[in-house]
Amino acid sequence: MLPCWKAHLMNKAGRLAFIKAILSAIPIHQLLVLAPPKKKIQALVKIQRGFLWAGRANAQGGNCHVNWQRVVRPISLGGLGVRDLERSGLAMCLRWLWFSRTDGTRAWSGLDLQFSTEERNFFFASTTMQLGNDQQALFWENTWLEGHAIREIAPQLYACIPKHRRKMRTVADGLQAHKWARDIHGVLGIQEVGQYLQIWHKIEPTALSAEPDRLIWKWTTSGTYTAQSAYKATFHGSIPCDAWKLTWKCWAPSRVRFFHWLARLDRCWTADRLARRGLQHHPRCLLCDQEPETMHHLLLACPFSRQVWHETLAWLRIPCRPPDGEESLNACGPPRDESRRRLCAKDSHQ
Repeated sequence: MLPCWKAHLMNKAGRLAFIKAILSAIPIHQLLVLAPPKKKIQALVKIQRGFLWAGRANAQGGNCHVNWQRVVRPISLGGLGVRDLERSGLAMCLRWLWFSRTDGTRAWSGLDLQFSTEERNFFFASTTMQLGNDQQALFWENTWLEGHAIREIAPQLYACIPKHRRKMRTVADGLQAHKWARDIHGVLGIQEVGQYLQIWHKIEPTALSAEPDRLIWKWTTSGTYTAQSAYKATFHGSIPCDAWKLTWKCWAPSRVRFFHWLARLDRCWTADRLARRGLQHHPRCLLCDQEPETMHHLLLACPFSRQVWHETLAWLRIPCRPPDGEESLNACGPPRDESRRRLCAKDSHQ
């Protein structure tokens, strides 16, 4: 990592670029083959967080403007796009599961690789099996029956299957003379019997073909696993940010875009935020000495800021008022309802 005296020469936008290019890239190669404990990942996150907000290895308290869980979200979801190491490790582990099911020529394909329950559940939720000759699809594990797995349709019945049978029984072998029924062990209750009959009726119309089975990855159009798609799938269901293009897809310098991101989240050290934390602050805005200092006041409502907006828009020859709240708009020009009436009268006259 850069020495502290060099880190202080970089602004936060420069430190962010450094974290994405180096501090997040180096652990990725290790996560490809190793599964480090959470304490190691937390130590790496601590270094990244301290370097971004304070320019040193450790940052605490008021140094951190934004929660790190928001920082590691993709830009389109309101974050800064820094790689989440824990999610990246999960996406990398799925690579071994994918090749173990799709490529039998690998030297390690016959080994019993150990995966956590979270990794297996995420993999089965992200894949589906397109049936062919059913020589590769596992009867109890894969998603092959009407887009679902047996353990999803019949969880109580699935619990009665020994673990070694779950990993060995293929669909083709199970459908032959209904051998899948022989895998059921233990005492069956009413729920298990009901699920057994349900599975029996569902697999009756299943027909085999000459083509081999194909495992399909749900998060890509080609159906092939990629680490990027697996990483993005971990954020599936998150609320997107509508203003991310306005912030990051503009011609402004990086430090300005970074400030815009902080201002939109109201994470700048204005007087109102200092007051909430019990820190020393000025009671009024230092520019106009009229109202308490807030992010909205500094950027939009302050007379000094409005004059800057007016001069900028005039220089750019943009015929619109400076952005502000409803009160300032009404003070600088006719009310919105009156302007709307004038436009309607003009259109009717024409």
